[in-house]
Amino acid sequence: MIERLLDVIALTLLATTVAVGAEPDPRIGRVENGLLPIAAKKVGVPDTITERMRAYGVPGLSVAVIDGGKIAWARGYGIADMSSGRPVTTATLFQAASISKPISAVGVLALVQRRRLDLNENVNRELRSWKLADNEFTRRAPVTIRMLLNHTAGVEHSDANNYAAFSMADRLPSLLEILRGKPPARAGAVRVVSVPGSTFAYSGAGYEVLQQLVTDVSGTSFEDYMQREVLQPIGMAHSTFSQPLPASLLSAAATGHYAGGQALPGRFRVSPELSVAGLWSTPTDIARYVINVQRSYEGVVQEPLNSDMTRQMLIPGSGDRGLGPAMAGNGQWLRFGHDGFNEGFEASFVGYIPQGKGAVVMSNSGFAFMLIEEVLDSISRVYGWPDHGETTQRPPNADFHQQQVLPVPVDMLSRSGGQYQLNDRLVLRIHPSKGGLFLDWPDNGSAEIFATAGGRFFCPQLWLSELGSPWLRFVTGPNGRVSKIVAGIEESIEMRRTD
Repeated sequence: MIERLLDVIALTLLATTVAVGAEPDPRIGRVENGLLPIAAKKVGVPDTITERMRAYGVPGLSVAVIDGGKIAWARGYGIADMSSGRPVTTATLFQAASISKPISAVGVLALVQRRRLDLNENVNRELRSWKLADNEFTRRAPVTIRMLLNHTAGVEHSDANNYAAFSMADRLPSLLEILRGKPPARAGAVRVVSVPGSTFAYSGAGYEVLQQLVTDVSGTSFEDYMQREVLQPIGMAHSTFSQPLPASLLSAAATGHYAGGQALPGRFRVSPELSVAGLWSTPTDIARYVINVQRSYEGVVQEPLNSDMTRQMLIPGSGDRGLGPAMAGNGQWLRFGHDGFNEGFEASFVGYIPQGKGAVVMSNSGFAFMLIEEVLDSISRVYGWPDHGETTQRPPNADFHQQQVLPVPVDMLSRSGGQYQLNDRLVLRIHPSKGGLFLDWPDNGSAEIFATAGGRFFCPQLWLSELGSPWLRFVTGPNGRVSKIVAGIEESIEMRRTD
């Protein structure tokens, strides 16, 4: 599968381009040829988007660059759908995943702007179809709309580990079934688990509550409200919150892929939690959202949010979170952004507010985020950003940027191969292939393991997994074979060999 994938990528990496002006921006080539690999044996040696897509096995990629408050250019690379060989274009739809949250936040704030909602009121006062259950935490402080927007409400699902994505063939739960934890929903009821306002904890469940709030207050479906009040005013003509994706748009949608390059059965998953991860979009459309926020902040545009509301949205609070976006930088380099991770799709955007700069990168691969970081880094160097830095979900210990890597020792290739028990559900397989060492994660393909000068190993994809860290340490038993692997932020996770 992976060899076929790379062959097809090589044949279709003639990019489709949309550029501002009569001539293509000459900086496009500098971006495309200036990627510095995050994890590669050619440390510090620039490479091309083409080669980096091949290295990561990423079928398709789409990029939009913002400069001077306008879309400077947009390009699509590679394959949108393996079965048809359809190439990625600037009109190809990708799942935006958690980038849905900051765009959904605009819809909530539009209701606040019209005085239909109050940021600091108890959300239960406006929820009509369902309410958060009171408990010892809510008796100390109510959950407010502001807290839900900036992830400080202390809201989560019970039995969240049972969550699994839905396929096109599944019976989908309604939002009320999701909130109540009733089948066919796959996680428990939404509840308050800490004192509201006391701490930052990234919460998809909080945005489910906001979705129900918008539906109750607007008197219409969430997708219709967002289309009318947010997407259309911004000009996001190639975006929709409709789930499942309408049949008329299936031919424009990219197919999601596992980390190893295998297409997801049924092409992609369905997210009934629309405000959490339900947006289908393009980098060009998300760039229009970024530009709208930048221009509203400066007072140039007043819809869907006026300047005062936009500035409130971008005030960083706990966890450096605004009312939706993540915030970083200051002064002339104040920036906002967000990442997105759905099964088979990954994406990221960043926007510099006073400078009118930014970029959006979307992919149809479950192993694209390191590539996305490399693309953003290349754009930042060419367009003069001081730093694009953190956006949302990368933990502070994920220090693998420009990590010097070494070939995995030949003896370790043979001594480490085998099966390792992670928990009662997961058995991971490590195996050598083509001179490298790879980890197979069940149902999510393979990812390469790299050696380091310090004697540890690391697999960049793993910081997105339940291990929470890319670092691995191999422990050798009396027979010379690796007997267990120690992982996790504090090496608190042991995976013992089972074969």
